[in-house]
Amino acid sequence: MIFAQREAGIWFFGKNAGLDFNSGSPVALNGGQLQTTEGCSTISDRNGNLLFYTNGSTVWNAKHQIMPNGNGLLGHKSSTQSAIIIPNPSNPDIYYIFTVDQPDEKNADDILTNDIDDGINDGLNYSEVNMSLNGGYGAINSSKKNIHLVTYNPNNPKEVAYKCSEKITAVQHFDGDSYWVITHFINKFYAFKVLNSGVQPTPVVSTTATEVSTVGYKNNAIGYLKSSPNGKKLAIAHAGTKSSTQTGPKNQIERKTGKVLLYDFDNVTGIVSNPTSLLSSTNPYGLEFSPKSKKLYVTVNHFDDAGITEGSSLFQFDLEKNEIAINKVLIVKNEYSAGALQMAIDEKIYRAGYVPFSSGSKTLSVINYPEKNGSECDYKSNTINLNGNIALLGLPPFIQSLFLFNFKFENTCYGDSTHFYITTLETIDSVLWDFGDGSTSTNIEAYHTYKNPGKYTVTLTKTVNGEIKEPSIKEIIIKEKPLILTSIYQLAQCDSYDSDPNDGLAIFNLKHSIESLTLNKSEDFEVYFYLNNNDAENDIYNQNPLPTSYKNTVPNQIITAKVIYKDSNCFSLGKVQLSANSSISLHTNDIISCDLGEGIAEFNLTTKKNEIIQTLNLPNTVSFLFFDNEENAINNTLPLNEIYISSEKTVYFKVENNGICYGSGLFNLKVNYFPPVELNESLFICENNFPIKISPNIPIDQQGNYDYNWSNGEKSHEISVSNEQQISVTITDKILLCKKIKTFKIIKVTAPKIIDIEINQTKNEVKVLTEENHDNLYILNDINGIYQTENIFSNVRAGTHTVYVKNKYNCEVSTKKIFVLGFPKFFTPNNDGINDVWEVKGLNFKEFRYSKIHIFDRFGKYLATINPNSSWNGFYNNAYLPSTDYWFSINITDKNNSITKNYKGHFSLIRR
Repeated sequence: MIFAQREAGIWFFGKNAGLDFNSGSPVALNGGQLQTTEGCSTISDRNGNLLFYTNGSTVWNAKHQIMPNGNGLLGHKSSTQSAIIIPNPSNPDIYYIFTVDQPDEKNADDILTNDIDDGINDGLNYSEVNMSLNGGYGAINSSKKNIHLVTYNPNNPKEVAYKCSEKITAVQHFDGDSYWVITHFINKFYAFKVLNSGVQPTPVVSTTATEVSTVGYKNNAIGYLKSSPNGKKLAIAHAGTKSSTQTGPKNQIERKTGKVLLYDFDNVTGIVSNPTSLLSSTNPYGLEFSPKSKKLYVTVNHFDDAGITEGSSLFQFDLEKNEIAINKVLIVKNEYSAGALQMAIDEKIYRAGYVPFSSGSKTLSVINYPEKNGSECDYKSNTINLNGNIALLGLPPFIQSLFLFNFKFENTCYGDSTHFYITTLETIDSVLWDFGDGSTSTNIEAYHTYKNPGKYTVTLTKTVNGEIKEPSIKEIIIKEKPLILTSIYQLAQCDSYDSDPNDGLAIFNLKHSIESLTLNKSEDFEVYFYLNNNDAENDIYNQNPLPTSYKNTVPNQIITAKVIYKDSNCFSLGKVQLSANSSISLHTNDIISCDLGEGIAEFNLTTKKNEIIQTLNLPNTVSFLFFDNEENAINNTLPLNEIYISSEKTVYFKVENNGICYGSGLFNLKVNYFPPVELNESLFICENNFPIKISPNIPIDQQGNYDYNWSNGEKSHEISVSNEQQISVTITDKILLCKKIKTFKIIKVTAPKIIDIEINQTKNEVKVLTEENHDNLYILNDINGIYQTENIFSNVRAGTHTVYVKNKYNCEVSTKKIFVLGFPKFFTPNNDGINDVWEVKGLNFKEFRYSKIHIFDRFGKYLATINPNSSWNGFYNNAYLPSTDYWFSINITDKNNSITKNYKGHFSLIRR
């Protein structure tokens, strides 16, 4: 008879390549949709039927169609081990695809223009596949897609930039039920546990002495990680471990820095320890253990000094030797690239690889007898035909314990008939089972019921083709079933919030029974509820329980509670009786309370409780609970505080008397809204506008609903204020006595007073200086024009102007007459009729008085005096003066206010 665990029975890899191992020998498959250089993963059901496969980015189902929501996973086709698929230990419809991205240095630097793919190194993530969807062909659960797992120090920017290496493997936990998923980054192993409840996000972290720096990524990230099938060893291939960016003389990648290390793995705790160096100063890639975990095979690439590939080697390590590294055996050296190594369910190891710079290989190589020493392992190159499809570097990894070619077991709860079955592809003559309690069996597929819970060592001895094989040994734990309440638990509920409070039917919160059912140890169990024992026992994966908010169908209905140990299939059945006690419908008035702002008010539920007791004449022994929705009231969850701040809503209440249901009811919370009132208001009032009228601006039709109490003692809605001050008014609702206080800050504003005008004669620029400035506004000449905020006017023409200044509150406008002196900047006394004399322009004798004009040379020597309305011809003592700069001085008096200003300037005399 032939038996096998066939989840690894079908492979898809490379360019459309596929193999089916279910017949005992690999058969080439067509139709695969993969186009991947390296990373890929495939999973079948227990009978070897294909379920789905992936390159870490896209997922295809058994019909070779992309799964719904199956695009956009965060692996990478050029990541060494882009993906691995793990089943949920208890639910056959749920699988987890773990992905590792290719950590590229271009996505880790600060140069955005050279980013590739999504521009981020995405690290380790997982997505959930539900095979019950899409007609049984599966779909990605959109709410559990690309769930990130942290494998780095979040406080280290460089680690955050890369996040993870390209390595991932998986093996069964010692408990025979859950799984370890393991990856590596820099100098740490991260082991994540997959339980019945799903993926645990907090890993077991093991730190090692070997540090693989991100400086050498992405080459340092490349290479396989594998667990031994027995779960006791880990092997890791670091393609590089360089810690600098140094390259060779021809700018080639620095080679021969890689290592292969062997570690102990504790499949109970997830801890990695005790490193053994197997290879160093080399370029390793693929790894694989033999079925019995006694041998390790490694592929290694070779490069010349210029970094040009020179083929590869395949080495064998005997793990039972004392000196493992020095006893390595070269199995083959050829022109092929190193490529992946992967064990199949036929107990053989297959090798990928191709001649460098070619398009790939149409065959795989095989190690026929991996347990045998040296050349006896029978390595055959390029013998597995792929029917024209192409293999490159990668092959699909699996949970390594699938290749424990001995036996498995199920049904390990005390009282169960434990099932033992063989997981190997071979023709078996006979078997002997030793169950570890003195009992044996010669049935190839055996069943055994243990008399007591505990640990037992089970041994399987097989005879194959007349040869007695080495015994296979496993430890099994027979677990006790949960100890629970043996009597029927009475779950009581008020028959309330429905049309008939006396029909014995109500909605029950079944969770309220769990603490009593589990004897106050609810944290150790998962509890599901069913109509009867048959439903509970037949729902193996607990997918169809009753909702925990459940309405009984008949009075005093008895239902079944299935109590299961967490992360175990062992359960006990209990009973719960649903008793809906008759209740009285209680009626009361709504509560109206004062608005605190934004539609929120404070409601005193203690006052409401006392009101209900007095109004309905309830006994003083009653107790009240208030809830903000009907569901919480039914389930007795999240009761409200008796001082409750809330917006408007319906409140539900329940009344008990000495612990027994009495009645229930509801009322509304209503907010008494004030009219919109600005609580703090500042008023800027021009000094000549006092007195003013102020009020809180309550709408006319509502003013009579409130009392007004001003801080100066006045009681009216509107009052008169005659000076600067701060004053407040208390506004009180006449019925509910709700209050709001509005405060006025009244600020007296004076008109701006012009204290000076500065005139720059050279630039024809006028600057206005004022005594008061409340965002003053300025204009020249047109009092009704558009004012400016700047107090400087540029390019003002010569002559008389009026400056107007006001503030933003439109208080009194201040005015001032100014004179801008105009004079030529040069003159040319050559009798051509153009600019022959120098003279002052724009004089206004009606409003201003002018002194005589004095002229000086540039050294200050007095030269001449002229009348303001006359001119100068450039003569001194009847002689021509030379071309140069000259200065003048004149006093100008404003006749309206008798203010005199001196104006000085300079001009040029140019002789041509």
